[in-house]
Amino acid sequence: MSSFVFTSEKGVALHVGRQGDGMPLLGLHGGYSTRGEIEAILDLVLPETPAFERWTPDLPGMGDSVGSSVDSTTDVVDALCAFVDAELPDGRLVLVGHSLGGYLARAVAARMPGRVAALAVFNHVPAQEVAEPATVVASDPNALASLDPAQRGEFEGYFVWHTPEMVERFRAGVAPSLGRYDGEVVGRIMETSGAPVGTAADDVPTLVVLGRRDSLLGYRAQLAEAASWSRSTVVVVEDAGHALPHEKPELVRALLGDLFARAGLVP
Repeated sequence: MSSFVFTSEKGVALHVGRQGDGMPLLGLHGGYSTRGEIEAILDLVLPETPAFERWTPDLPGMGDSVGSSVDSTTDVVDALCAFVDAELPDGRLVLVGHSLGGYLARAVAARMPGRVAALAVFNHVPAQEVAEPATVVASDPNALASLDPAQRGEFEGYFVWHTPEMVERFRAGVAPSLGRYDGEVVGRIMETSGAPVGTAADDVPTLVVLGRRDSLLGYRAQLAEAASWSRSTVVVVEDAGHALPHEKPELVRALLGDLFARAGLVP
């Protein structure tokens, strides 16, 4: 993987990772996270075909972009669209986002629907959150013993599968991002997330995957929003929470395969 810094005309700097060859895919991570998590998710869920050139920016105020400040999600979307125009000026691309990244991915798609071949959003931020009660699907009493108290709290608030396999995925794909953010900047972004982005992306082939046990953002509001997205497949996974792409990668991979086929990206 290589990385570089892109700076928009408005002075917003994004540290961007790049790997692979093929159709451009822009992967967007969630709030209070870094590009390392969306990279781990993409490793888990992307089908073998088509091949992608994966671009994964650290969003402003997070990860290696922690020194970059914005006032709202509009500023973030402006920077992401400027990045696409400058670095990916030709052809179409795929957008994939988790949590805040899912909301931003749809916002980018609404700005440039003609450029977006397919859109996938997992547990995206809705206009009005309706969180579900915290539950645990499966628990191994020894699985969490290896986590320090701070990590254990983060894990328990995120995952509903408390198993050794999920602890390892948390260690590899989530834990390295913990604490790598500017709380004031991310707070401003989160306060303005969920605002309507218009209907321009409604006709983009879309996959929406939600966790019925999502105690952070819920699923009911997102389900209602997606009802009017005319080319969307919407799936609510009964035994998954906000960490759905980490917990159910095989299912997500199959759903992405269907999305890419619907979008004409694979035979």
